[in-house]
Amino acid sequence: GLAAVFVGHAEAQIVRREVTDGMYGQLAYGMATAVYQVPMMFLVAICGLVPLYAVAAWPWESLPTVWLVFGTFLVAFEMAAQLFSLDGKVLFGLLNFQNLWFTSFIFSGIFVTREDVIWPLRIFTYILPFGWGTRSFFWALFHDWGVDGSGGFSGTAPCDPSLPGCFSDAVRGSPGTGFFCPGLPAVECWGDVGPRILDSIGSVYRILTSENTLAADLGYLVAIAAAFKALYLLRLASLLRFRAVPRRPPAALPPLDGPQRQTLLTVNDVAPPSPLLAAAGRGLRFAFSDCSFAIQVRPAGGGSCARKSETRYLLRDVSASVSSGEVLAVMGPSGAGKTTLLRMLALEKGPGARTGHVAFN
Repeated sequence: GLAAVFVGHAEAQIVRREVTDGMYGQLAYGMATAVYQVPMMFLVAICGLVPLYAVAAWPWESLPTVWLVFGTFLVAFEMAAQLFSLDGKVLFGLLNFQNLWFTSFIFSGIFVTREDVIWPLRIFTYILPFGWGTRSFFWALFHDWGVDGSGGFSGTAPCDPSLPGCFSDAVRGSPGTGFFCPGLPAVECWGDVGPRILDSIGSVYRILTSENTLAADLGYLVAIAAAFKALYLLRLASLLRFRAVPRRPPAALPPLDGPQRQTLLTVNDVAPPSPLLAAAGRGLRFAFSDCSFAIQVRPAGGGSCARKSETRYLLRDVSASVSSGEVLAVMGPSGAGKTTLLRMLALEKGPGARTGHVAFN
């Protein structure tokens, strides 16, 4: 989960820019990420469960159900990690996800039952995934161990539940046939078959039960995962709507140095074309003339917040043309303005003041 927050934070910066630029919609992105998030979490789940089953000698017939529960459990936390990846600082996102995990663990019902948690804190026992996943995970693992007479655990013997040291099979219901573990202390005696073990451990950790709650628990986990995904999309939409855009420079830019033109015309302005643009009328040509791009920046150094911003030109009087059958290359070192020029020629909207002429015919 922490790795997902860290990687998701870097991805979110790219997504916010690309959605703002209109490359794709935020809903399409959210649904596309879910297409690979869900299978990936189930892949992680099976990679973790197979070695555990092999080492602990758990019954392989329970693996599909346990995999379903554990995979859905991981999907819920993956969606939560994606939500926290939108925090302004990656460290805040990591801490918030860690807090969510521990809060979910504390209010899972392992330590304190849901009924013993006061409101409004009890809401955490419903909206966080740890409790729902833990209950069905252990049920899927233990519920059919030794029930058909095969397998189970050795070391237990039947007894009268009324005698000291004899445990009842139905610790939550009417007394039944009891059992005890010869030679073992009571704290180590849980039973020999799955339902008996679940009810015995459930007498201490009330979250565990031999009752089948698989469908309800999976429903809660899916609903929690969907809620985290919806919150992610809403927060992404909020960040895109109120995203801080650099302040546009004034309409009237200061004159260029040297013998260049004193009046700059915007790309959308109607003005007499330059000789370079006039030449574009012969054949299929693409031409741009006297293209400049300026932004407003604050000077670096102490007290820069109080200092007046100044105009900085990223491009200045750039002109070129290309005809059918020709190749025009835009070359320059990093930061020279190649991408800025291409976006300007594509008439993309964004911060900054653009001036010059563009023609294609």
